[in-house]
Amino acid sequence: MTELQILIIAAAFIVAGIAKGAIGIGLPPIAVGLMTLAVPLEDSLAIMTIPTLVTNVWQAMYGHGLLRLFRRFWTLALTATITLILVAATLDKLGSAQASAWLGVMLVLYSTIVLLAWRPRVSRESERWMNPLMGIASGAVAGFTGIAAVPFLPYMQSLDISKDDLVQALGILFIFLIGALTFALFRQGAFDATNAIGGVLAIVPTSIGVWLGQKSRNALSPEMFRRVFLIGLLALGLHMARGLL
Repeated sequence: MTELQILIIAAAFIVAGIAKGAIGIGLPPIAVGLMTLAVPLEDSLAIMTIPTLVTNVWQAMYGHGLLRLFRRFWTLALTATITLILVAATLDKLGSAQASAWLGVMLVLYSTIVLLAWRPRVSRESERWMNPLMGIASGAVAGFTGIAAVPFLPYMQSLDISKDDLVQALGILFIFLIGALTFALFRQGAFDATNAIGGVLAIVPTSIGVWLGQKSRNALSPEMFRRVFLIGLLALGLHMARGLL
């Protein structure tokens, strides 16, 4: 790995960490999207898994609703995990040029939905059948592109759930999603010594970024941060999606 690649990876996790600290979401799509400017998608996904798991374990444990939220969303977690592994094993496309282009499409959809502040509303009664359905859809997308931003995040934000519960629930569910992705990448042979060490070392710039994002959140408008990051993510997604043309 060259010095330039190391610098770009570190910068990607600092920027993604800032987004995580400032607005609470966006670590995997931002980190992976930026890393693919210098590193193949398969390696970017492998490096991303370790710091993402670490931050989401902390996010899942920070709060008082761990068991309650797991009981509420276990069908989503289970179906997403199974579907991700099955799709990844069947298609064997994680890290491919085609998957990279479709990842760009996912980034465009995700950033556009959030920028437009589109918030469909899903009632608590509808969760019984929507949770497994969204789990299957999100697992299928992640099994092909490596990122479960759509439809997973818009769906979670559409629920009747408090802000604190939402943050903790996202941490819980991402543990399953990233865990399944890690298994799929390991099965595919994506983890070598370089990627494993890079993932562990990436915890440092990620932590720095989260700390900076939390500090910035108190000084400047979170809405401003949200728009800046999402516009940048939209541009990056459009750049990656050109591979489909």
